[in-house]
Amino acid sequence: MFKSLYTRVVMAFIAAVAIGLIAAFILTSRFFEQQFQQWMEQDTISTAGDIAALLEQTAPDRWKETVELMEHMKSYSISVYDSPIHLAAGRDVSDRLTAEEVQRVMLGNTMAIGPRTPASWIYGLPIEQRNQTFAVFIRPTYPLKAVDFRKALNLHVLTVLVVGGLFMLLVASYLVKPLNRLTLATRRLAKGDFDVEMKLNRTDEIGVLSKSFDEMTYELRRLEQMRQDFVSNVSHEIQTPLTSIIGFTKALRTDEMTESDRLYYLDIIQSESERISRLSDNLLRLASLESEHHPFHKTAYRLDEQIRRIIVVCEPVWSLKQLQIDLDLPKTTISADRDLLSQVWMNLLGNSIKFTPDGGRIQIRIEAELSRVKVVITDTGIGIPDREQSMVFHQFYKGDPSRSDSNGGSGLGLAIVKKIVSLHQGMVEVDSKVGEGTSMTVMLPSLP
Repeated sequence: MFKSLYTRVVMAFIAAVAIGLIAAFILTSRFFEQQFQQWMEQDTISTAGDIAALLEQTAPDRWKETVELMEHMKSYSISVYDSPIHLAAGRDVSDRLTAEEVQRVMLGNTMAIGPRTPASWIYGLPIEQRNQTFAVFIRPTYPLKAVDFRKALNLHVLTVLVVGGLFMLLVASYLVKPLNRLTLATRRLAKGDFDVEMKLNRTDEIGVLSKSFDEMTYELRRLEQMRQDFVSNVSHEIQTPLTSIIGFTKALRTDEMTESDRLYYLDIIQSESERISRLSDNLLRLASLESEHHPFHKTAYRLDEQIRRIIVVCEPVWSLKQLQIDLDLPKTTISADRDLLSQVWMNLLGNSIKFTPDGGRIQIRIEAELSRVKVVITDTGIGIPDREQSMVFHQFYKGDPSRSDSNGGSGLGLAIVKKIVSLHQGMVEVDSKVGEGTSMTVMLPSLP
């Protein structure tokens, strides 16, 4: 029963209010008793003086009627003693007084007797009548007033607890209801339903929690869509060359095929096999880069020399297309993972060579700035439409499928580039115009 947050909130409120009210009741009662006691003492002493003055002016044989009248008019019990053991008028309080106390008053002393409570406190004072001293004792007879006050206070405390508890039931419902919704939403989320949303228009902590939950579900939906797209793209990228390999393998089984056709089919099978191999390598490399266990070893080395070696490695490809390579590579030293950045330049230069028509031009330059180094690779290739430039770094994105398939791309090269540059706390940007060419800019931190 008490495992419910709703019940706990209500019980906690009731407990807190009860403790507060009890503490307030105790403090108030003590304060009231002190105030009431002071007032009682002052009122009793003042009334005793008035009664004593009246009795002094009244004949002793009329004291009985006078005392009864005064008791009826005021909430006091009055006793008049003419000796330590003899009551002259009023009520006998010998059970509360001793003969010695009566004697002391008759000797001219005033005194307070007993605990200072309305039911027990007695005040005595002497009076003179016909050359004789009498002892007058007055006791308050209104204890019910204090009792009534406590009863009223207890009733108020109980009323506050009941009304406050009922009100807290409503307030707790307002607090707990969105948490129950959140619980149901998390259960749906655990079952794979990523379309669940809270959408609470609140600005308190629960509203912040709801907003965070909606942001989390959005990211999970996005990741799930990326996962589905990834599986679909991998399946497509593998299925396409496998279909070609299977088809041409079946064709090779025919006896009527000429030797030239057989060699042609074998070249296609080899090309598609290499395409699957490259896809597998890129997938493994990308998965390794995105994990936390990929080796990352930064060393200081000459960046300009590294780019020149990449250009030499790719020379058979760009010279075959008769491309002009313009270099502006001043001496530049950086601290980075040499092998990873080699992959970056290989991918970027490979794309420029692949999508630049025969006889085109590729320019590579290094620009050293105060806190970073920029490497800009510009080509006169086919260019990238504006609407596609923000997506070229996504996995498996290849723009025009027919154009990309003809060049044997898998759509992972630029995704690998961006990941490697990010690992170096750098940035990569693209600027392109269709029919004019593309400029890829890599920005890396310079040596401290």
